[in-house]
Amino acid sequence: MIIGGVFATGLWAACPAGQEMFTACHIADRGTEVSICFDDQVATYRYGPIGGAADLVLSEPIETVDFEPWSGVGRAISEGITFYNGDYAYDVGGGFDRPMTDEEANRDLRRFGWVLVTESGLPAASLTCIPDTVGYGFGGGIYDLKRARGLEWDQYSYTWVADQFTNPPILSQNLHFDVPEDCVPPEEFGLGGVMMGDPLAALGKLGSPEAIEAPPQSGRIVDRMTLTGMHLDIERGVVAAMSTTSPLWEMPSGLRVGLTRGEAIRILGRVPNGYFATSERFYIHQCLDKEDSPEGWGMLIEFGHDKRVRSIDFLSPSY
Repeated sequence: MIIGGVFATGLWAACPAGQEMFTACHIADRGTEVSICFDDQVATYRYGPIGGAADLVLSEPIETVDFEPWSGVGRAISEGITFYNGDYAYDVGGGFDRPMTDEEANRDLRRFGWVLVTESGLPAASLTCIPDTVGYGFGGGIYDLKRARGLEWDQYSYTWVADQFTNPPILSQNLHFDVPEDCVPPEEFGLGGVMMGDPLAALGKLGSPEAIEAPPQSGRIVDRMTLTGMHLDIERGVVAAMSTTSPLWEMPSGLRVGLTRGEAIRILGRVPNGYFATSERFYIHQCLDKEDSPEGWGMLIEFGHDKRVRSIDFLSPSY
């Protein structure tokens, strides 16, 4: 039955003391069960044999857990939550058909649940819950905890956005040979105070460069300086390329690795032309002083399967 938006099942008491259940069920044809429990600090995924010790346990802070609330559209009310473990992602959800009439409200409504497993973003397994075992608590819960932490759900990027990202947008537009192009100002092409075009002498004691072939198999030799989570390529005595996979290196606007796709879009100001809010990468040119200026630097933002910024690259035209 439904009590305050909750389907109660025998699994409902499976969470440790002090935690609530988001969803739980037995998996069809597997002899296994899955449960998602949470408190005001963490959400935890458990999967394993029915009544036995879990084969896999994953926990994620409430602030960062990938929770997707109900869209508010359609007859079926459902929500999902995804946990990441290296290249693997475990998307777990539950839901029910909401009653549309008084007569339907007195019936047992259809309930459903799932576990979708992906590896590097590609489908690896699709598990279905046995309907009668689905427990799902709709309303409040994880959603309210995230909102209390200053997070807002972005229905276009399917990610959460922190309300701290309120600075003026950095994405602009200029004409390049009569073609309007989205662009980013040159002062944004820097990470942690190191800027594209900086001379080698200005890098101080960051490190010692070594000669490499870049791009690979191009036959072109540049000097690479490798730092923690970032490398700099130096050509003709100036920084010609930068790349980071670490949140330690931040652009002047605050854009950095680890932000959600929605937060990156909030800093940019909008989705760049030619892309969608769910695109896996954005490539944006440097804003140019004159319409007929030669091509400037480019910025590549790549997102991981966890919907967060995975890497930021700045490239000169020769790259």
